[in-house]
Amino acid sequence: MIVRVRSRDGQLRFEVHAHDDASVLVAQIAKALHTEPDRLTLAEAPGQAGQVATTLEGHTLEALGIKHGHMLWADCAPGANEAQPEAEPETPAPDSGPAVQERPVDVYWSHERGLIARGRDPQFCRHGEKGMCDYCMPLEPYDQAYHAEHAIKHLSFHAYLRQQNIGIGTSASASTYVPPLDEETYRVLTPCPSGQHAPWPAGICTKCQPSAITLQRQPYRMVDHVEFAHPALIDNLLDIWRKTAMQRCGFLLGHYEPYPDVPMGIKAVVEAITEPPQAGDLDGLTLGWPWEDEALVNRVAGWCGLEIVGFLFTDLEPADPTHTDASLAGLVACKRHAHSFFLSGQEALMAAQWQSMHKNVCRWSRTGTFNSKFVTCVLSGNEEGVIDVAAYQVSGQAMGMAEADMLEASVHPTTVRVKPSADTRYVPEVFFRYKNEYNIDVKESAAPTFPVEYLLVTCTHGFPTEPNPRFLSHDFAIENRPGLHDQSLDAVFAQVRRWAHGTGAEDRDAMVRWLSDWHLLLFLAKSDMFTPDDVQTLCAVAVSHDAHDALERVLVSPGWNTLVAIAEEHAPAPVPAQEEAAPTEPVSSEAPDGVACPHCTFINAVGSTDCDVCGLPLS
Repeated sequence: MIVRVRSRDGQLRFEVHAHDDASVLVAQIAKALHTEPDRLTLAEAPGQAGQVATTLEGHTLEALGIKHGHMLWADCAPGANEAQPEAEPETPAPDSGPAVQERPVDVYWSHERGLIARGRDPQFCRHGEKGMCDYCMPLEPYDQAYHAEHAIKHLSFHAYLRQQNIGIGTSASASTYVPPLDEETYRVLTPCPSGQHAPWPAGICTKCQPSAITLQRQPYRMVDHVEFAHPALIDNLLDIWRKTAMQRCGFLLGHYEPYPDVPMGIKAVVEAITEPPQAGDLDGLTLGWPWEDEALVNRVAGWCGLEIVGFLFTDLEPADPTHTDASLAGLVACKRHAHSFFLSGQEALMAAQWQSMHKNVCRWSRTGTFNSKFVTCVLSGNEEGVIDVAAYQVSGQAMGMAEADMLEASVHPTTVRVKPSADTRYVPEVFFRYKNEYNIDVKESAAPTFPVEYLLVTCTHGFPTEPNPRFLSHDFAIENRPGLHDQSLDAVFAQVRRWAHGTGAEDRDAMVRWLSDWHLLLFLAKSDMFTPDDVQTLCAVAVSHDAHDALERVLVSPGWNTLVAIAEEHAPAPVPAQEEAAPTEPVSSEAPDGVACPHCTFINAVGSTDCDVCGLPLS
């Protein structure tokens, strides 16, 4: 029989018999590799722990499980008289890329195979329950037929890495390993790598100028699903629109988890929405920037195990602004659909800027970052007139072109305009492909405008079937809503006085539920009564819901004791006993002198048919 042996010098073949002693094969291998048998180790594959060849003597090849066509790996240990190479400084493993700290969800998927399990096919499988064939063997996470069958439009990011053979061990040494991912960049290289001319804009050549760009729809997405932990998150944002008809926006705070409905998928779980300073309008809003509390929000969110995962804004308008059609009552206008647009060019550029500010840490990239997990959500009406959420990302090409200052919003929301080249801005040629009415692939220049759909990546969204939110309460006033939701210490003092001396289990549970409110935590963090350590202790109670040890650490903290003392000082004065015992006069049952308006409650004179204030009919 033939036994194949791989080594650092190549592959060898040896002819032996199944009943030969292992020493026969070892001697042939040692002779071919010009080494001694005691310095030879054999293994099944490179990287596995092998056995010294001389320890196999006394066993037949058949007893060792070596059959015809078997493949072994042979390695030679250096001899005692051979010069040992000088020790080199430790370097990262060849498949580790830059030394960066990835998110836990990325670390999880990097250690998983991600295969799609399939059950036994009763029609085609002809084997037993423990067998396997082509009809029931697991599929790769990037299998196109599976994605088409389950209407999955994009590959998950880690499935895309597996499709490109990224993330699989390589035999390259650490010194020669090159990370396979590159971020999209369309800037002129300064200084020029050739060094033959002055840097841009004084000079430019083919080695420093960016190549022509062909826009392509991104085949993968960094986040597959957006999950809102509780419906109250959306209701609180809609509440201000229902009361003022003004648009509103907020940053999504959450974390990332594996998403089982997509092979190797990732979902962004939104636990809270924090609203920055803004001025709403009927058809838009103005965002106050720079955001003064951004650093504080990031710090408090980090103590809660959260981060900014996205941005949400509303685009709502009543289906019947005149409120005369009863059939349209309670419905909203559908502005975004297949014949209009899903995300306007200006909104896509805004999303590109947000994503560039929140890069995704990735060890397979040369720079340590690649694309972004930041999502952009819009709250608008769907085709049924119902308020719905739509989640999007923009492609890496959109991020690169926005960073190079190549794009700007167009007057039409369905298109994006390519800026012309200027003295300090070089814009290469930009093309996009599409199929015409004859199903022929056409390549067309993207200047001056191109469809915004080439930049978008869609994500799914939803709510959990079994909610388990990190924050239990949403009752505290929301920040940056002056005149509608005013945050004040009086509301905090009123609650603190309730539990100042309460030690029962019900009191402690109610206190934990009250503290488990993102807006309350942020408000207390802004106050001067709590140190950063005290706020971190409050965050631990808010997310762990622990009414014992964690809450006890809050009750003994200096910040909480200061809050209790101030709350008791601001307690309302007790009512005198005589006033409490004074009998109250009976309420008159006589009808009021006038007719109350059912719309504004103004008391009109008897006999009036229309309200003197609002002008509406009294009946």
